[in-house]
Amino acid sequence: MTPSRTDAAAWAVVGSLVAGAAGFAAFAPPRDDAVPHGPDITTIDVDIRDMRFVPDTVEVAPGTKLVVRLTNSDDTVHDLKLGGGYSGRVEPGKQKSAYFGEFDQDTQGWCTIAGHKKMGMVFTLDVQP
Repeated sequence: MTPSRTDAAAWAVVGSLVAGAAGFAAFAPPRDDAVPHGPDITTIDVDIRDMRFVPDTVEVAPGTKLVVRLTNSDDTVHDLKLGGGYSGRVEPGKQKSAYFGEFDQDTQGWCTIAGHKKMGMVFTLDVQP
């Protein structure tokens, strides 16, 4: 039995919904309970002000499991995409912690808000032995 055009259209809609949900999950903000704590976790503080991450470069050892505590001291919404992690959006005057994963190589991050990376909102994680 061959599928009808209606069946094919229905499966196309289902496929689009699944793909859309997967895409949204990649940029979904982390839940507060998803931020790990413990002696093997390194937490760094990064301030956001004047369309910059301060500091904009941080050195860590290979194998560092990184949590970034972002404080948005700027007057617009920002976020941070670094490696496979994403902070979610941080409103002006707010603070948010996010787990970005384990790092063994230098990695560049950036603010994903349209135009912000181009304006210099980049963050470098420098892995030093």
